[in-house]
Amino acid sequence: MELLENNPGPAGEELLQQQLLADTEPAAGDSDPVLRQRLENRFANIVQAISPQRPPSRIAPMRWTRVAAAAIILVLLGGGAYYWLGKPIKPGPLAGAQPSQNDIAPGSDKATLTLADGRTIALDSAASGALASQGGATIRKQGARLIYNSRRSAPATARTLYNILSTPRGGRYQLTLPDGTQVWLNAASSIRYPTAFTGAQRKVFVTGEAYFDVHTNAAMPFIVQVNDRAEVEVLGTRFNINAYTDEPVINTTLLEGKIALRHFAASRTTANRQLTTILSPGQQAQLAPQNEPVRIVAHADIEQVMAWKNGLFKFDNVDLKKLMRQLARWYDVEVSYEPGAPVSEQFVGEMQQSLSLAQVLKGLSGMGVHFRIEGRKLIVMP
Repeated sequence: MELLENNPGPAGEELLQQQLLADTEPAAGDSDPVLRQRLENRFANIVQAISPQRPPSRIAPMRWTRVAAAAIILVLLGGGAYYWLGKPIKPGPLAGAQPSQNDIAPGSDKATLTLADGRTIALDSAASGALASQGGATIRKQGARLIYNSRRSAPATARTLYNILSTPRGGRYQLTLPDGTQVWLNAASSIRYPTAFTGAQRKVFVTGEAYFDVHTNAAMPFIVQVNDRAEVEVLGTRFNINAYTDEPVINTTLLEGKIALRHFAASRTTANRQLTTILSPGQQAQLAPQNEPVRIVAHADIEQVMAWKNGLFKFDNVDLKKLMRQLARWYDVEVSYEPGAPVSEQFVGEMQQSLSLAQVLKGLSGMGVHFRIEGRKLIVMP
């Protein structure tokens, strides 16, 4: 450990990898329990040596049967090898890993832009630069971001033109709206928006999952309509909306500012009536199917909510089926379950989304969950 302590940074990390790999060669006659104990002891010693200021209690609670991945080191007990993941990295253009045979690459920055006249542009293959002009705005691509630059304010009498940005399963993209609002769109999602904001409000329409950093304009509130079931109104704030139709609830999580969630409720004795729920920073509103009240989570797990935007999978007591729904969207696969599959198993941990599907599954297999890949079908076995 003295070498590691005296070699911080990338060189120290490389040395750590070499030491880990050298120490994980199983001795002749080692049984699985023995190997497991050796790996657990080695992992604890290494982490404690790298971060001496961290108390041992932060390491002890990790249970190998529950942890799908560690932020620093992913231990795959089946092969007796360590896979170095590194610390969480800042989000940037997503580079798909090269999959091996019978493997699937991770998602990447790709989306389709549909213009007001029906023309479509595949953004992942389009060159950077100006793409089109719509309703007084110039549309250009800059890296993995679509940007609208308004040349002038559109007159109130001008016809409103709408564009649609949509991501496929296995895709993700960023958008700068004409007012400067920043939008991050997750896989299998869409946003419909005007090419210029006019009138008394700025209104967009969202499906799937999106994160908003809204440009402040007190005279023109920003409205997000979600799946034709709810509306979120803000002046200037940062929040995330998860509204996938295969999830049981619509989650709206506020990071900064204040938002009003308007939704409709019905009962057997009354017609639809509009209800309003006000959120403060750190709160999450969970909107279940109609006839059920909104549930407010006072202290939402912001890191888990924002993991996708930061290029991570983060699981905090997530059951297998919810975990598989995330993998299905990011790797564009169909998931099926054989009888006896451990669907109630809970997982805790995080992985980088730049891993190939086989790498992710190898980590999960270390917890006793088994899979096989057939084409673009992922089968969960007992």
